[in-house]
This record gives sequence, C-alpha cells and structure tokens, in this order.
Amino acid sequence: MYRSEAFVYHAPGDIRRETLSIECGPEDLMVRVNLCGRCGTDRTIFLKGHPKVDRNVPVVLGHEMVGRIVEVGDEVKTLVSGLGYREGEKLSEEYLDFQPGERVTVQGRGARYANGLMLMDEPVTILSFYVNGAYSQYMRVDSNFIRTAGVLRVPECISDEAAALAEPAACALESIFCTPHPSGVDADGRHQYRAGVLPGGRCCVIGSGTVSMIYARLARLEGAGRVVMLVRSERKASLVQDVLGDEVSVEIVRPYSDLPLPGKMEAEEAIVERMREVTGGHLFDDVIAACADPDAQRLMLKLYSPEGYAVGACFGGTHALVEGAEMDTNHYRVAKTIGSSGCSTRTLETVVRWLGEGRLSLDGFIDPRYYGFDDKPEEFFCGARQGLKPALDPWK
Repeated sequence: MYRSEAFVYHAPGDIRRETLSIECGPEDLMVRVNLCGRCGTDRTIFLKGHPKVDRNVPVVLGHEMVGRIVEVGDEVKTLVSGLGYREGEKLSEEYLDFQPGERVTVQGRGARYANGLMLMDEPVTILSFYVNGAYSQYMRVDSNFIRTAGVLRVPECISDEAAALAEPAACALESIFCTPHPSGVDADGRHQYRAGVLPGGRCCVIGSGTVSMIYARLARLEGAGRVVMLVRSERKASLVQDVLGDEVSVEIVRPYSDLPLPGKMEAEEAIVERMREVTGGHLFDDVIAACADPDAQRLMLKLYSPEGYAVGACFGGTHALVEGAEMDTNHYRVAKTIGSSGCSTRTLETVVRWLGEGRLSLDGFIDPRYYGFDDKPEEFFCGARQGLKPALDPWK
C-alpha cells in the first residue's frame, strides 16, 4: 500500500489536496511520478467541468507525466493479449518484462483503432478521465494501459521535462501528420494528398505558449521553410526568441479580444495585410491555431494562402461559436481545416524515439519553477508564472 499526496478533483472549482492509499494489484504497475505537466484541458475541467470526467469523480487529473516503476504485479507478464492499438496481437515478452527502476510515460488515451487510425468513440480507457492520473506522488497503471501498449519506456538520455512533454508534443505532431496538402491528381482526376506541413512552405503559428513553440519546432523539423509566430506582447516575443532563437520569426499582434465584433474584424484585416507584407503577398501554406480562442480560429481562416492549397491545424476544441468566420476558402477547396484531440500511440512512440535519438529537443519548454502540493490547487490549475507550461513536482 502506498500513501500518496494528490490533487483530487470533485467538481468544477473544487480540487482538494488529499492523502490517498494506493495498492498495486497483480496486473498493475505502480509508478512513482517524477513530473507532470498541466494540460490546458485540466484547467478547463477545473473551471467548467467535463461530462466524461464529472461522472467519475472523485478523480485525480494529470496525464502529461513521467515516472519510475516501483512495483510490478505478479501477473503482468501474463497480459499477452493486446487491446486497442494492439488489438488482435500478442504482446512480446520483451515489452511485458517491466522492472522496478525503469522510467516510463503512459499513453493516456487507450483508444480503439481501425486500419491503424485512432478512433475517438468508446475508448478502452482514459487516464485522469476514467482512472486516477498523475497529479499524485504515486500512480497505479492498470492492465488496460499495459495491454494497449500504452506504457512507454523512456531512455535515460531524455530529461524528465522533455519526457513529460512527449504527450502534448505527440498531440501536436498528430495534427501535423494528418494535414492534407494536395500533391496532384491521378489519371481520372482524383485528388492525391501528402500528409504533413508543406515542404519549404510558409507556416504561421498563432500563440506563444509551450504548445505553440512545440508546434513551431515540429513544423521546422518536418520541413517548413519559414515559421512566423504571432504573439501578443514584447514579453511573449522575448520568451519565444529565448527558447527558439532563429528557428522562427516573431510578429507582435496587440490583443483585441475586448473589441466588439466589427472592431475585431478590422483588427484582423490589418493583421492580414501585415502578413501579406511579411510573406511577399503569399500568406501561409500552413496555419496553426495553438489555442482554443475563437478569435484565433477566425484569424486562422483569413491567413490561408489564396495562391495554393493551405491547411489549418487547430489544437484542442474551440468550445465556443466563432462569430464572423468566413468559410469560403475552405468551401472552394483552396484550404482545409483539421483538428487534434489526443495523439495515437504510434505518434507518441515516434516522439519518444526522436527525443532519444536527439532529433527533437523539448528542454526549456516548461516553467522551471515547479509547483508542489504546498501550493493551492487553484494556483496550479490557473496560474502561469512565466508564460511556459506549468508542471507539478509531487515531491517538491
């Protein structure tokens, strides 16, 4: 039995520090949590609740995690029948040979799959939605996560900070991997597509937070010729330049969310004209709205290149009506808009592999001043000290 301090969600606005007693069952792994990043969805749950979470309360949130195995159930090696991502497959002895001391991250969405594609409906399990997550000193990883191949070993060369960001980075990469840039037509005129940002193209990222910067780095890694980030202040611009350096160009766009709709439309037209100048009249082949702000979603639709075939990637849901959104560019095939909600296990495997190979770096993307259980829950769930992703160190 493990005594564990945890932030426990009971209802919107009601998250309490509690001491839990957690037992490792015969088909479970017990993980000592090293670090857990705060997902924007968790902030929304704290403020507004969530139908899939609220019916399972009390529950511990947190899924952007890394930790070390401290106990392996006696029957874990018998869990050879795969689920979800590994449905119909036999799990290997090598995979199931978990050992205390191994560092791991967990794919939080144990999804079902068809033809290798993740299905959103009726998942096998979801960490911190259906079962307790990682805003806790210890976390029980049950057989569902093991059988979906959702327990990923983390090489020691990867920092805890980077490992905790593997899941949000995989969510961003998932949307990049499914962006459909047309590559031509076949003999009958059927459109053919290449997934990913346009090689050598112009990419715009709306936002300046950790996820925005992860998107920018991934876009360059995937072959974008130029990445322009739209931020709201000199402080945000300085933060982005400190983290990404000359990987990106930064343009400051003053906040206008408090204006009435006509004023917002006017402000956005001015932004579009500035971006025409920045891009030599081209605008952008890829536009990424790395936030759920309806104004950012509307602006995204205006920044698509009218010269070719542009793609917009939305991170997370908008959760609000987008007033004044002009869809003609999408309707007439010039552009498409796709969204991301979670990542596939394969994409998370890719991010962990890239981190281990040194192809991708995510160090410096988390606020260096970690929160702990001495902090009030509302400070952790709603605070933003330096503009970077907050993280909880359960042992601070």
